[in-house]
Amino acid sequence: MSSRPSFHSAPDPKSFIGQVVRLPLRLVPNNRTVRVLSGVNKGSRWITGSGPTHGCWLGNYERDHAVTLPRLIKPGTIAYDIGANVGFYTLALSRLVGESGHVFAFEPAARSVYFLRRHLELNNIRNVTVVQTAIADRTGLVTFDGWRMGTEKSYVVPTMSLDEFIAAGHPLPSFVKMDIEGVEKLALEGAKRLLSKGDIIWLLATHSNLLRDQCRALMEGYGYHFECFDSPEDPEDRADFLAIPSPAVASRVETAKAPSTAVRG
Repeated sequence: MSSRPSFHSAPDPKSFIGQVVRLPLRLVPNNRTVRVLSGVNKGSRWITGSGPTHGCWLGNYERDHAVTLPRLIKPGTIAYDIGANVGFYTLALSRLVGESGHVFAFEPAARSVYFLRRHLELNNIRNVTVVQTAIADRTGLVTFDGWRMGTEKSYVVPTMSLDEFIAAGHPLPSFVKMDIEGVEKLALEGAKRLLSKGDIIWLLATHSNLLRDQCRALMEGYGYHFECFDSPEDPEDRADFLAIPSPAVASRVETAKAPSTAVRG
């Protein structure tokens, strides 16, 4: 088993203690600009109510994932944030890649893109390009409800594959974070040329064991091996994983491997 930095997650919001602890947060008004209190985005400006939880500005949102980023990403990195939402990871990646690097933030949802751009403006960020499209296996149009594809309350958004995006002249990434609510395998089907490069680190949030296994099976054919997030504080993390390329570059993630809870795929 591998070792990984320890962390302490906030109480489960569904538990009694979690609900009690969060009671004061209900009094926090939306659309207020605050400073992020801790974590990878500490000091950044954030709009309350924009993100999935108050943890985005408190600093404990997906902490077990976020603490790996500084060990994976160096100044000058080209990073793709696929499923950028309102910009929690985009802000972190922007800070880590520095002025010599660049982040491409992919997000199709109109509301999310609004807050994503607002967060970039509030923090005077110039090394991020927002790409308002859904990543899939090909160029086209899909129905989308701001959260998932193909539901009753949908509107139409454009799609593009990663291979098509790169073929259009955009730079290759060396790090990809992907969290697109169950469409990860479809996106990987449209990234086979990118996967064949073999020197890219991926952080995938698949949210189900079945989808995790499907994605891993596809990536194994390109020489990837895996480190799972297996936090006892958050069992849902077990479907999320790092995909690590050939041993020649594995040293880049050696210190980011999970602590005693990490599982090698």
